Amino acid sequence: MSRTRRLALAASIVTSACLVAAGTFVVVSARTASAESTGAAAAAVHGPAAAGPGAAAGRTSVEPADTRAGGRIPVRDQVIRGPLGSGARPDAVTFAYAGDSITARPDSWLHVLESDVRLHAVGGYAHSGYRADQVLHEIGPVPSADVLVVELGTNDVNQAVPNATTIANINALVRKVGAKRVLVVAGPPSDWTSSRWGADRRTGQIVLSRALEHDATEHGWSSVDPFVEFRATDGAWVRGSSPDGIHGTAATNVVVARVMAAAITTAAE
Repeated sequence: MSRTRRLALAASIVTSACLVAAGTFVVVSARTASAESTGAAAAAVHGPAAAGPGAAAGRTSVEPADTRAGGRIPVRDQVIRGPLGSGARPDAVTFAYAGDSITARPDSWLHVLESDVRLHAVGGYAHSGYRADQVLHEIGPVPSADVLVVELGTNDVNQAVPNATTIANINALVRKVGAKRVLVVAGPPSDWTSSRWGADRRTGQIVLSRALEHDATEHGWSSVDPFVEFRATDGAWVRGSSPDGIHGTAATNVVVARVMAAAITTAAE
């Protein structure tokens, strides 16, 4: 073989090796980028994984996304606004709602009551993860409501908002809505004893609920604790009644809805 042919063959081998190496690098890089993008997209949509009972102190508690119609619903999309149901129902007690995830989630007490012909939600606002001041900002007047149901404070406790501030915002909300009567709802049990804001969610919820009940009494409003059956002596959820230590199960919410229906009816009298 001539010297020229030997040099050409060597150059060909080197070129092929470089192309193979480059191709391998591109494939690996593409797979890596794809995996990172998928993970980032999932985090952007769903947020961090929800922490459950027994989590380490100081771990962030994030309300998990729900599953509805085969898909996950990000917390930011758990919002209810305005009337619910098919319209006015004869002789129904009308009510407005102001709430957080306990009211806004797909399997909440409010959604359970949509099929109750004795009651009709004529307006309001509920948003998962919202504090009382945020709901105050979004809700509008509903003067036609016989009763305003106020279910707020859980996220205030989680974010270490002073109780006096929460109560002041709820009082402002009541004035803004302008319903005939008011029903204040106690906060739910909690398996969480910490938050990233440094709050004891369990103890804080109990203290705020007592303060809310006292404030309701001073104003001549009604109050109700629909979670009595599911609240353990230490303030945690009774075993099996909550999937995440923050919210009730669908079965729990059916019972809660039954208590809420009776309380709304009584408050309207």
